[in-house]
Amino acid sequence: MSFHVVVIPDGNRRWAKMHELPVVAGHKKGSDVLGQLVEKIMELKIDCFTFWGASISNLTKRPSEEISFLDKLFADQFRALTKSEAIHQHQIRVRVLGFWSSLLSEEAKQSIKKLIEATAMHKRGMLNFLIAYDGMEEMVQAIQALVEETKKDAYAVVTREMIKGRLLTKDLPPVDLLIRTGGEPHLSAGFMMWDVADAQMVFLKKLWPDFTPEDLEEAVADFRGRERRFGT
Repeated sequence: MSFHVVVIPDGNRRWAKMHELPVVAGHKKGSDVLGQLVEKIMELKIDCFTFWGASISNLTKRPSEEISFLDKLFADQFRALTKSEAIHQHQIRVRVLGFWSSLLSEEAKQSIKKLIEATAMHKRGMLNFLIAYDGMEEMVQAIQALVEETKKDAYAVVTREMIKGRLLTKDLPPVDLLIRTGGEPHLSAGFMMWDVADAQMVFLKKLWPDFTPEDLEEAVADFRGRERRFGT
């Protein structure tokens, strides 16, 4: 049985403001955190780890300077992951899900595609990035696909499996644990609404740039100490 952990890394902008730094410094510091977690993810036997890198709004409604910085950051970070010894040593397959192909620069898109190709045959772990992701748009897209398909078959019965099979996350298992940093206990933009239906949640006050491997370990220990009833 897989163990799927999802992170909403909130707090980069507030961290920068707190330290009297430009907003982009918060994004840079936040991007460095994930690289420090790979070994801990494997140590904790998290075989599926999903990270929300950016929403559609992040890449369309922020100041142009910030959007350009995020785009370049994605290009650099995914390029670095392609060369990461840990990714290849632990046989971690990387997926990048979302509407990034229509919003990112050619440089960033090529960086992502090369990483996906370089890890396509890895089978021991999954590392997923949600880039230009919006859960509401994901569900609209899935429903539109089902509508078109059922037009061809008047007797078609829509099932849970059919809906899941048309989501961006169709190849991912249900979420077991969702961690959100930043001190605001809520989800955003219909975040993975289908997949988090039975998830346990941990909300941390710590801002994402200050998140450590030990924080991940504590959150997982908290989760493993809970009794999951799955609505019963």
